[in-house]
Amino acid sequence: MYSYLTTLTNRAKECNIPLLKAFKSAGVPTSTYYRTINGATELRHETARKVMKAIEKLHALEQARADTKELRESDRGIDIRKVRAKYKPRSTGS
Repeated sequence: MYSYLTTLTNRAKECNIPLLKAFKSAGVPTSTYYRTINGATELRHETARKVMKAIEKLHALEQARADTKELRESDRGIDIRKVRAKYKPRSTGS
């Protein structure tokens, strides 16, 4: 079984998101990030969950930006309804 840090690190690499950026986006103090990276403490489940959600959110935003850029470069018409439907939120609460 992998630690929370290993799981987060692997997912951040897959999504090409810096782990520190994900911690900041999740509202987790950077001191928690540095203590965890240096092995001084273990992440709590709730903290790991927040960071994982932030990684997924940042990845979705990057994908949306890339898709929009690709559409604009191809000079095709953009159907806003189809683009928005592709990026509906999957969770309704915390």
